[in-house]
Amino acid sequence: MKNNPTVSVIINNYNYDCFLSEAINSALNQTYSNTEIIVVDDGSTDNSRDIIAGYGDQIIPILKENGGQSSALNLGFAVSKGEIICFLDSDDAWHPQKVECVAGAFDRYPNASVIYHKVQNVDKTGKPLNRPWPHKVVRGNIAQKVVNCGGWWPWPPTTGLSFSRKFLLQVMNIPEKEYRICADTYLADLAPFFGNVVGIDQALSLMRLHGSNNWSNTIEAEKREIHYHEVRANRLNKFLKQSGFNIEIDLSKNLAYRSTKFNIGEERDLVGLSLLNLLNPYDWRPHSRIKAAVNVWLTGFSKSR
Repeated sequence: MKNNPTVSVIINNYNYDCFLSEAINSALNQTYSNTEIIVVDDGSTDNSRDIIAGYGDQIIPILKENGGQSSALNLGFAVSKGEIICFLDSDDAWHPQKVECVAGAFDRYPNASVIYHKVQNVDKTGKPLNRPWPHKVVRGNIAQKVVNCGGWWPWPPTTGLSFSRKFLLQVMNIPEKEYRICADTYLADLAPFFGNVVGIDQALSLMRLHGSNNWSNTIEAEKREIHYHEVRANRLNKFLKQSGFNIEIDLSKNLAYRSTKFNIGEERDLVGLSLLNLLNPYDWRPHSRIKAAVNVWLTGFSKSR
């Protein structure tokens, strides 16, 4: 990748006029200047389009009928020119040095398919919530570990993901029916199989949690998440097979999938779940591993009596 590459920032928006300006401003106020900022409005019915118009030629506006996040990202990528593609949800915001850090990482790791960083969750007023995610980051070829974990690895939400154009040209477009929301999961699922994964150990984005987020914590959301895991695994296996990979993602190895099923009573194998937790290469939390070990021991002890 050449020095000072063009970075395309793709902001997808749907009815977030109350947050949109902050997102656009955070992209405009980057310390890295060689950027193009593409704002795709996915058929908003609020004041979003007036806000977009107010930025004039500072941004590249794309106004379309509502089709979902995947269609917005597909269209944004189609008009982009950058060697690096950074995605930003319109209710989130970036640290001023985010793009500079990402471009620098791609320069140091030219074989990376994805550069990612930690994301700090905040409430609707901007107050930090919990620790940034992921708690720890990984670097290198993690494809086999992803297979061993049933397709899972600790990647952040959309606003923390940046991809090489070379990678995206191999996997785009994002299927619009299956990925109407959470379209970034399609790219994050595939990235480890097309290059190195490189994490930046800094929280360079703010993700706002509010009542309108698609994955707020409810039982209904957990049921949707279970179904979405299954859709993703099917799509990932299909694409990998078509691309010549002799591997298959097995959801019985996926801790996030099985934990969600356990939460709503669809999974009852506590020992199996605890063993998965113990063997998970991405969970560095001591209390989590201790709890899993105790569950396994207690179950074994009760059976031996």
